[in-house]
Amino acid sequence: MNWKTIWELTKINILYSNPQTLTALKKKQKRNPKKKFSAYKSMIQQQLLLIVLFTVIYLSMFIGMDFSHYPGFFSFYVATFFIMATISAFTSMYTIFYESGDVKLYVHLPIKPSELYVAKIISSLGMGSVFLMPLLSLFFIAYWQIVGIVLAIPITLVLFLVLLMSSMVISLYLNSLIGRIIVRSRRRKLISTALMFVSTFGAIGLILYLNMTYQSRLMEEGNLLDRVAIPYFRGYYDIVQEPVGISSLVNFWLPLLFIIALIIGIVKYVMPHYYHEVLYVNTKTQSSKKKVVRDFKETSLNKILIRHHLSTLQNATLLTQTYLMPLVYAVIFITPSLANDSDLSKIITADYFGSALLVGIVLGSMCSMPSSFLGVGLSLEKDNFVSFKALPLNFKYFLKQKFVILFLLQACIPVLVYGCLGFFILKLSPIIVIAFLLGLVLMTSIQGQFMYRRDYKLLDLKWQDITQLFSRGGGQWTMFGLMMGNLIGGVSLVVLALVASFATGNPFAVSSAVTIFIIVLALISQLVLNKVFWKKIS
Repeated sequence: MNWKTIWELTKINILYSNPQTLTALKKKQKRNPKKKFSAYKSMIQQQLLLIVLFTVIYLSMFIGMDFSHYPGFFSFYVATFFIMATISAFTSMYTIFYESGDVKLYVHLPIKPSELYVAKIISSLGMGSVFLMPLLSLFFIAYWQIVGIVLAIPITLVLFLVLLMSSMVISLYLNSLIGRIIVRSRRRKLISTALMFVSTFGAIGLILYLNMTYQSRLMEEGNLLDRVAIPYFRGYYDIVQEPVGISSLVNFWLPLLFIIALIIGIVKYVMPHYYHEVLYVNTKTQSSKKKVVRDFKETSLNKILIRHHLSTLQNATLLTQTYLMPLVYAVIFITPSLANDSDLSKIITADYFGSALLVGIVLGSMCSMPSSFLGVGLSLEKDNFVSFKALPLNFKYFLKQKFVILFLLQACIPVLVYGCLGFFILKLSPIIVIAFLLGLVLMTSIQGQFMYRRDYKLLDLKWQDITQLFSRGGGQWTMFGLMMGNLIGGVSLVVLALVASFATGNPFAVSSAVTIFIIVLALISQLVLNKVFWKKIS
């Protein structure tokens, strides 16, 4: 292999590892066109900064705990960060290996598949090691406690490299197996979008779970019971505590041999067939597409339009931006309750439905940002927007139908999540849960229409990366303003309603007044929207 060629390919492929960061770097270059700029160096610097940030943030989680007496917690942290790192590496690899679309450019050049493959592996190391770096500090702290500082340093470095290698190898096999399936599928875009969405939420979910566990651990300080040690991951504890024991053999040495066998498989079978995998075209896909077209013609216009609206949303970044905040807030709400083992149903009775309605409105506003479905839905049409406008159909009906579809999709997940949270986990009064959900849906509808109108006014049909739509017209400042307004103004109103309920001793009357005020305000907002937006659409 020619390592000079590999390095040049690495500099190109590293730009594919994080498309959002690349878009931000392009904007930075546009602001200073005369300034010398190296995109790949800037990308590497940002990845290094992210690695340092993660290492420092999670260092506090490991300090103050004697891992020599808690192998269960040690294996839990190793497993959690290992899974997050593998998911992150797989996501980055899939983008670099299969979504970059650069392989066809190299096929006719004197570049071996193995050289391009190695370059892509190196390019994905940055994003793949971000979640793994906190384990470097964990290993050092734990091994220092077990064998002392002199031996801890070399053992930490060696075992961390073994763990990094294991994570990357597993990610490579996942990437190869799943990538091969996606490339051959006629629903490639849909599957890849779903894959990126699920992997992103998987990593975020693990981070939230890790933080919940840490908070619970802090509350049990002084009376902390160890967790059950997790197989395989406990091997990184056993190999230091008892290098030649049965536990080390089962959980470290045998898995290490398996990883080595996988590496041999990559070198012998996966690397040489990379070009074939990426450029593979399934002939059956062509015939199946014809069947779809024939069936498509027999469907009604409404079904055709609905399918079209849904097809424009196949973007993992957009799905994450739309559904991330509701899930984060759900965890924020549930964590204190579960940690304190408090029964909110006894504290928040049905008479406080007005306060619940207000909370729903605040969360509905925070879930209806310029980066949500309703905030970018029209611009997602690209050239189709002009095409539909030229067709002999009611364009106003098309826009209204699109809004309804986007609104239902944007509201359904938060309603489902918070409904399950309120009814089955927190076991709140049905009136409280329904009032909260009504407030959430109401605000999603009202603010969603304002976001839809904003997208219509700032319509951009020539965007290349979807993050460009998020930052239009001061989009980041708009999101910041809405977020701070909700945190300060919204929370203040909720507190005021609760204080008034306690002060008057009549929460039902206060809730009724709050509800009437909200209904009147919502009606006025809808009338304004009808006048300034819907009636002006031709």
